[in-house]
Amino acid sequence: MGSIIFSFILFIVFLYFLINSINMENLREVDPIGPSGIPTFALFFLVLLLFYTLVKEIVKYKQNKKEIKQTSLINKSLLIIMCLTISITIFILVINKIGFFLSCLFLTPLLLILLGAKNKVSIISFSIGIPILFTVLFGNVLNIPLPRGFGFFSEISSFLY
Repeated sequence: MGSIIFSFILFIVFLYFLINSINMENLREVDPIGPSGIPTFALFFLVLLLFYTLVKEIVKYKQNKKEIKQTSLINKSLLIIMCLTISITIFILVINKIGFFLSCLFLTPLLLILLGAKNKVSIISFSIGIPILFTVLFGNVLNIPLPRGFGFFSEISSFLY
């Protein structure tokens, strides 16, 4: 049931982006593809694959409906999706205040635990490795400015990037 909900949410989001990319102003007289050609094609392909996935998951759910205890599955999957959504929303709201590195340092273990990671060594290593990797890659190698935060958090992040 969780995969059906997740596929449906992604389907709606990418369908919205596809409609906006189709309505995007383009200069077809100059360029036959236009600025929205490649994104429209990619979004159309994503919507098509998500529709196929959604139909496939619904068929699989109906076939296995009798074998699965529905109440616990719906409650657990819905709770995990809600926790993931809330944690990513908090990450987005906090990233400008405490900086990319620290917010990613707190978000990564939470996401790993919510997604079912059990090994403490892998949780700790990924929680430290992923923020360092992305900070070095985007902040130093590619010179993409990452949010540094305010005050004390800005000073901490200036040591890293």
